[in-house]
Amino acid sequence: MTRKITILLVLLCGVFVFGNAQDGNGNLKITAKPKDMWEVGIHVGHHILTGDVDWNSDFGVGLHVRKALDYSFSVRLDAGYYRLNGTEDETIRRADAERWGFSSNWLPEYSTNLLAGDVTALLSLNAFRIGKTGKVNPYVFLGAGLASINVTAIDGDNEIDILDDEDRFFDDPWKVSPYATAGFGLGFKLAEKISLGIEHKVSMVVGRGGDLLDGAERFGNPGSFSETSANDLMQYTNLRLGIALGSTDDKSLPLWWVSPMDMLTEDLAEVKARPKLDLTDTDGDGVIDMIDQEVNSPKGAAVDTRGIALDSDGDGIADHKDKEPYSPPGYKIDSEGVAQIPEPPAPITENDVNRIVDAKIAGIKFPSPIPPYDWFFPMVNYDNNSYAIKNSEYAKLRQIATVMKQNPSIRVLAKGFTDRRASNCYNDVLSYNRAQAAIDYMVSKYGISRDRFVLNYGGENDTLVDTNGSSLANRRVEFQVAKGESTMGRPDCGVNNAGRGGSSFSGNKEAGY
Repeated sequence: MTRKITILLVLLCGVFVFGNAQDGNGNLKITAKPKDMWEVGIHVGHHILTGDVDWNSDFGVGLHVRKALDYSFSVRLDAGYYRLNGTEDETIRRADAERWGFSSNWLPEYSTNLLAGDVTALLSLNAFRIGKTGKVNPYVFLGAGLASINVTAIDGDNEIDILDDEDRFFDDPWKVSPYATAGFGLGFKLAEKISLGIEHKVSMVVGRGGDLLDGAERFGNPGSFSETSANDLMQYTNLRLGIALGSTDDKSLPLWWVSPMDMLTEDLAEVKARPKLDLTDTDGDGVIDMIDQEVNSPKGAAVDTRGIALDSDGDGIADHKDKEPYSPPGYKIDSEGVAQIPEPPAPITENDVNRIVDAKIAGIKFPSPIPPYDWFFPMVNYDNNSYAIKNSEYAKLRQIATVMKQNPSIRVLAKGFTDRRASNCYNDVLSYNRAQAAIDYMVSKYGISRDRFVLNYGGENDTLVDTNGSSLANRRVEFQVAKGESTMGRPDCGVNNAGRGGSSFSGNKEAGY
């Protein structure tokens, strides 16, 4: 016995050391209490009442949530619905039952319903079992809770709510009462995260009502064995199905299925199974035979940490036989480990380079000459009924003139337009005036020859914005590289002048914008 106690104390000390192992900086390396899963489950079972009146079989059902505090202790929250009922044997009919408010022929009979919830502390006995696989988990528990109780005493066809009948039983009726509970159980692990347990739970309601759960207080003839002053005890034998929640990748199973002593005993067994240290070094290469993978290495040969003769260049010939221990990679070697490097080619001269370049150029097919690019020119816009050039448009005309001066071979087509708010004749004349004003400005300002311009007009026939109202986008002169177009003369349609140039105004106010 003394030996068993000593072994248990040593193992407990080992668990403490194991759980508080530290690295060189004083930080914890291993934790004795890893993150573990919660368990949820359901329970159903046989529920009876041991009291003053004989009991009949009934049932209970509910849910639970359980969480481990450490390897031994856990806490559980139970919620359930329970029924109790019983009927006393007919030969024990009480003669003075009337003083309790019943008839003289009252046969004690009751029906009780409870809606209860409690918190219990559980002690798992698994942590004290060494060398087990964690398939079985015995435990005991103790706790307290609150219950909503309804007790009905049945006197023939008369049903009396015991806990509400102030005249017969209480001065201060109650419906919710505290109770204490205790019990024991045995759990079985069916799968990695699924368990099934069988449990017996005893509960006792606190206070006077605890002896009225069967509808009778101290029932029985005076002096008989059935007359009691003790509380009625609820007995609940049930099956519990539990499911652990979480992933085994980052959490362990609930700790009541794990014993830290198992880890400690496994480590001790591994140490005990290690071979005894033997420093024999048969080939004298500095690596003892216990870990030497080449026990008979040639004398004087350099070896690696496994005791195998070195082959530094990986050519298959050990260094002590290799005439070239560090042969360059990628070449064939001979039987003595020497790389067979071919003679380098003759150096390339400048003439060789030129010859190669000329051959490459000769093979290139260059495209045929392409015509001059079609320049993209900005358009110039005008105010309503005006062909005077706006200050904001001078920069555009300067860009067009610059391209023409840098490319003297091109001619430029200038084509004027208006919006639709006047007659066709008026708009044609105004379009002509706008194109003429732009050409005159570039000729006088930048000295470009007049014959390099081709003047056209489109009036209102080619609008950019499809509207009959005012549109700045439609009041414009477009420019593009001329491609054989001819200059159009001033329209001769009956309108002498259209629009205003500079600060003067001429033309019909009702049209021509």
